[in-house]
Amino acid sequence: MFKISKESKITFFCLLIIPLIWIGVNHFGLIDGWKIKSVDLRLSSNIPGSRGQLSHNENSSASVVVEGNKTIPKIPKVVYVNFDSATLGMDDVGERPWDRAFFRDMSMALLELGKARVLAFDFAFTPKSVSKMVPKENSFRSDKAMGELVLAYPDNVVLGNVYSGVSTPFVNDSIADPFPPFFMSGYSKQTSQLIGNFHYPESPTYPMHNYLEGNYVGRAGSFTVPPFRESDNIPRWVPIWFPSGGKAHAYNILGGKASNLPFEMPSEHSGEISSLQNKLKVLDNNHTKILGHLNEMNTELTSGTDSRDLVMRKYSILAEGLSELDNIDIAITNFSKTLEGNPNLSAVISPQLEARKKEKLRLLEKLFNLINTPSSEGSNLEEVKREIESLELTLLNLKNTLQSNTALSAVIQPQIDLKKERLSFLKQIFKSSNYGSVFSQNGKDVELIEAEIREELESRKALLSEANVKVESLNNQLEVIKNKVDEVHEMKSELFMRIQRLTGVASTELVESNESLRLVYKRNDGDNGLGELVDSLPNEVPLFRERDIYTLGVEALLSYYGLDSNDVSISEDGSKFSIFNKSGDVLIEAPLEENQWVEVNWFSKWKEDSVAGSLLLEAKKAYALKDYKKYRRLMPEIFSEILAELEDVELPQEISDYPMILKEIGISSGEIEIAQRLLSEETSNDELPDFEDLSKVQEAIAYYFIPQTLKSKYNPMCGMKDIIQYSRFHDTVRSKITEIKRKIQLLEGPSVLGKINAALIKNPQNENYIAQQQEIVDAIEQNKQNLDVQIDEMNRINEFFSHFEDAIIMVGPEEKTFNDLAPTPFDKSATPKVAVHGNLVKTLSSGIYIKRLPLEVDHAATLGVGILMAFLAVYQGRGASWVQAAGIILLLGYLFMGFVTFTNSHVVWPITAPACAGISTSFIGLAVMVVIEQKAKGRLKGMFGSYVSSELVDQMVESGEEPSLGGQETPITAFFSDVQAFSSFSELLSPTGLVDLMNEYLTAMTNILQEERGTLDKYIGDAIVAMYGAPIPMDDHAYQSVRTAILMQQEQIKLREKWSHEADKWGSCHGLVTKMQTRIGCNTGTATVGNMGALDRFNYTMMGDMVNLAARCESGAKAYGAYIMITEETKIASEKTRDDIAFRYLDRIVVKGRKQPVAMYEPTGFMSELSQETQDCLDCFKQGIDKYLLQDWDGALRMFEKAKNLEPNKPGITPGVADNPSIILIDRCKVMKENPPGHDWDGVYVMTSK
Repeated sequence: MFKISKESKITFFCLLIIPLIWIGVNHFGLIDGWKIKSVDLRLSSNIPGSRGQLSHNENSSASVVVEGNKTIPKIPKVVYVNFDSATLGMDDVGERPWDRAFFRDMSMALLELGKARVLAFDFAFTPKSVSKMVPKENSFRSDKAMGELVLAYPDNVVLGNVYSGVSTPFVNDSIADPFPPFFMSGYSKQTSQLIGNFHYPESPTYPMHNYLEGNYVGRAGSFTVPPFRESDNIPRWVPIWFPSGGKAHAYNILGGKASNLPFEMPSEHSGEISSLQNKLKVLDNNHTKILGHLNEMNTELTSGTDSRDLVMRKYSILAEGLSELDNIDIAITNFSKTLEGNPNLSAVISPQLEARKKEKLRLLEKLFNLINTPSSEGSNLEEVKREIESLELTLLNLKNTLQSNTALSAVIQPQIDLKKERLSFLKQIFKSSNYGSVFSQNGKDVELIEAEIREELESRKALLSEANVKVESLNNQLEVIKNKVDEVHEMKSELFMRIQRLTGVASTELVESNESLRLVYKRNDGDNGLGELVDSLPNEVPLFRERDIYTLGVEALLSYYGLDSNDVSISEDGSKFSIFNKSGDVLIEAPLEENQWVEVNWFSKWKEDSVAGSLLLEAKKAYALKDYKKYRRLMPEIFSEILAELEDVELPQEISDYPMILKEIGISSGEIEIAQRLLSEETSNDELPDFEDLSKVQEAIAYYFIPQTLKSKYNPMCGMKDIIQYSRFHDTVRSKITEIKRKIQLLEGPSVLGKINAALIKNPQNENYIAQQQEIVDAIEQNKQNLDVQIDEMNRINEFFSHFEDAIIMVGPEEKTFNDLAPTPFDKSATPKVAVHGNLVKTLSSGIYIKRLPLEVDHAATLGVGILMAFLAVYQGRGASWVQAAGIILLLGYLFMGFVTFTNSHVVWPITAPACAGISTSFIGLAVMVVIEQKAKGRLKGMFGSYVSSELVDQMVESGEEPSLGGQETPITAFFSDVQAFSSFSELLSPTGLVDLMNEYLTAMTNILQEERGTLDKYIGDAIVAMYGAPIPMDDHAYQSVRTAILMQQEQIKLREKWSHEADKWGSCHGLVTKMQTRIGCNTGTATVGNMGALDRFNYTMMGDMVNLAARCESGAKAYGAYIMITEETKIASEKTRDDIAFRYLDRIVVKGRKQPVAMYEPTGFMSELSQETQDCLDCFKQGIDKYLLQDWDGALRMFEKAKNLEPNKPGITPGVADNPSIILIDRCKVMKENPPGHDWDGVYVMTSK
């Protein structure tokens, strides 16, 4: 029956709260991180039952049929090709952003030489990934290289895209959201379609992706892996699809196309552009000629117009003057008639008449001067007069300025001279036009002058008419030429615009039309038409694309199986993701969390441990730290590991012969010389090749074997550099094979060997022909040997590329500077995140999913384990400690079962919450039970403490039973100590002083006893009785007892030293106290140990003959002048444990009360602490004992005398010492010499006292 007290029952039910608390903590996800870590332990730890690394396709033989009726494995091989530090250091790569032609060349090699099935890039080949510092033309050329790869293998290349939260340059936020759509965040596909709010990642654009012949060209997969149920930096869950659609893809493709038109169209339309440019040159020439003619006509028109205007101006002046003259004549006639009719008015009219006649004369003179002045300067005398006055004023100012500032004469004087010259000319004109002089100078009368003026007017009228005709004619001709200019200009504009369009520099825009997006040339303002499509394809794509975005791994699998999004199905409830083949059979069926997420099953660590790689890393560190000694020491190991990779090469025994191996496999002399210096001990530090030289040698050797990482069972991989190099090796070797075959064919053909053979047929004895024939045959043989070598090289290269056949190649960054690293359950240090997508491919294709049980199962297991551990914690029956230990074992077994279950089925049996509940319940239960036991112990002490020992009380509590009499035989070492001459202390010290002395002494001795794991039996006055080996068994009980005795003697010396400075404290007994000595005796054997005494009062003690003998050892030590004496059994047992204590044989005695003799020894101290004098003493004493036993009393006396002077304890010198073993044996030898014991004496000495 189970024994559970009332308190235990209460404790049991209280403990049930603990698993309930853990159930609540688990339910609210507060220990999800621990649960995930527990899965990591099941995956990768060294704990028994853990799964460890696993090959995802090791036991699978299933296959699928794809395009061309080709059969491939259903579970694909996954190979990683890394952009590592070695690749980064290649000259072909250059600086970031890297020329994507490098990626194209590497990919072509994998697809064509390696026959890889799929290439998936964990790189964002997007416009955002290119620095703005890079010329756009360089960027296009780089993108075009990848575009050529995609066009060549549109179904085999998967580029990466990413939901970065940053819009692609050609897709603004109004078209699509750049953040990932997550159902768990409230995303709804129906709502998205209803409101037209779609999500689109940062993606590759044209020319890497394209639209040709009605189909989009190019695959892309998202490598977005955001945190989900995150507990650390390890990516464990991957969203394998993202709902998508809308216009974004169309804008991304045509937007990329538009941005690259200037770099693409010139080559596409080079012929037409050249033709148009030639036509434009012809038009330019014609335009130039027409413009020249137009300029000439403009000049002629300007001249004609100026001439006409001059004639018109003079004609107008004459016409106005004659009109005015006619008016004056009318006035004169009227005045004359009035005067004739009224002579009485003569006084009034005559002056007016005279004035009109004078006015007529002045006007005639003016008009006459006008028609006779050779230039326009005299056309208006009033103007000439005004100009004369202005010039005179200007000259006066200039002269005043010059007088005040002669330094300006160089500037002002030329102006004065010009003004004077002009003034003189104008004054001459004015002088020649003085009123009244016209008639006297010309001798003409008024009528003739007037007639001449009117004749001039008619002449001017005729000239004006001719000038108008000429100007009109020139205007007509000029209009014709202008029309020709406009016509040529329009033709040039059309050609220029066409050239701009064809060269891609014309402005363009994207126009939505019905269900398509058009790339057109920029329309005019207000033009809402469809626009004119650009002259380059693609220029029109479907406006909407209803295709979801899949993660990189899923897109790679679709590519691998030759499928597309039409072959993907997601269950209506979002719990299952399926891929079907063309026949409708299920290829992949994955459970989904939150409609999108799949838990990645990590299959292995990133890289297998490489001895050579580790050694090279050590060498790199050693060289950097200038630890050349270590650097040299590593060289033989490094070369051994590297050369061991070579097939069919046996390593020589001598390190110095390693360079010969390098020579045999074809390593260049430069690398061999480096290897020799690295392996030679005679190379000085200054001449020692550095790590870069070592790397060159390593790379040279690596050419001759396939990288071990590529042969990995779990994660085959290599660097991009390896692919490029092997591709170049392939081209070189293929060229050599072709060339060698050509040479062999030529040598074996009729023009060489055939010709010599024909000559030999005619002249078979011709030695010259025979020699030539042999030379050709030798050359053919040599070429065939060279051909075999090259064929072997080609076979090795083909073997390298065979590792990629029909595989999914994951291309990603491994170099740390990419910051695209994260730990894994197998790798605590950061590894490339491309491994996430590789393991996702393995998980989906193998169907080996991590299966998590419902949370209810977790809760049930937690409750069950908690109940069990609570019951076991409070159990108090017989063997309770074993039952509680069994509970811990059961809990460990439960954990082990969880590990084994996962290993066999990948079912995640709940262990985290149950283990936490079990452990906490168990420990809290045990702690509570300890408290209960302490309370029980207190009760027992209260009941029995006054008459039983505390040790017995502890035993009662532990056993749960009341104490009883009895004991058992146990091997122990009994220990007795006693103060020498204690009665003297009792006599001389006061009771208080005696108590103080004993308390201090016993405290010090008991502390040593307990430190050395002894069990105190009792104090008997000044004596200490103890045992070693009970109640807790000890294998070293004899050694510990002897060690305790020596330590007590050393502590006694310290006490005496302390007491020597306490004269006031001890008063008259000070001298006695400072001479205190303690004798100790030990014996080893079997004694009865247990509860001894009366029924109602007993103690835990020891009994038996061996105990009595230990007491005799202590008392008998006085007879030998020794302070520690032990039996031979104790010495032998002690030496079996440790041999670091020095013993000396004292005697073989028969103690009082016994008949059997016992050999007695004195431990003299720890060997490491013995002085030379003490060692010499022990040697002399041993020789004395040997002579003593041979009854050579004189010899014995001599040796004991020598030993006496060397004894560590000397009377009169060592406090409290009256004699020592040497003195005692001297006295005995003298007695024996006088009373010999006889020849039959066996060396035994019978003691007559205790």
